[in-house]
Amino acid sequence: MDVTPETIHLEELILDVIGFLGREASYRNVQLATHKEEDLPPITSDRSQLEQVFLNVTNNALAAVKDNVGRIDIRLQRTGEDRVCVTITDNGTGIEKENLSRVFEPFFTTKKGYGTGLGLSVTYGIVQKLGGSITVESQVGNWTTFTITLPLEPVVPPGAGHETD
Repeated sequence: MDVTPETIHLEELILDVIGFLGREASYRNVQLATHKEEDLPPITSDRSQLEQVFLNVTNNALAAVKDNVGRIDIRLQRTGEDRVCVTITDNGTGIEKENLSRVFEPFFTTKKGYGTGLGLSVTYGIVQKLGGSITVESQVGNWTTFTITLPLEPVVPPGAGHETD
């Protein structure tokens, strides 16, 4: 998919994504909370692709937490001069240490009986294409955190800019 850049206020986009998952979270009594750094600047990126990224990661977090005690925290903050960081942390089952390095591989899944193992692979590809990075940390039985770092402005791929002689 081509990138269609537009000005995006990440908090609004995250709230839209939470709206998609709100009914299930409410039914399961799972807490979804957002925390935004004051004066977080907007970014220029592709809205629909970012929605897919945050929906995939948040939906995985929702699948990992237990009813009535589950919690998902989404934090938005600036990191450095030209980047923003979104962390999505859940208090779910966690990811085994030996699987952490494989979660972004196509067709790798730990979900028994469902899931294709493509969600995080596609998410990784989108984040890379948008000039960002995504990492994961986890402690089995306690928590998992996905950290998505994005540029404030689109990154021009090598060779795509204007050549000057």
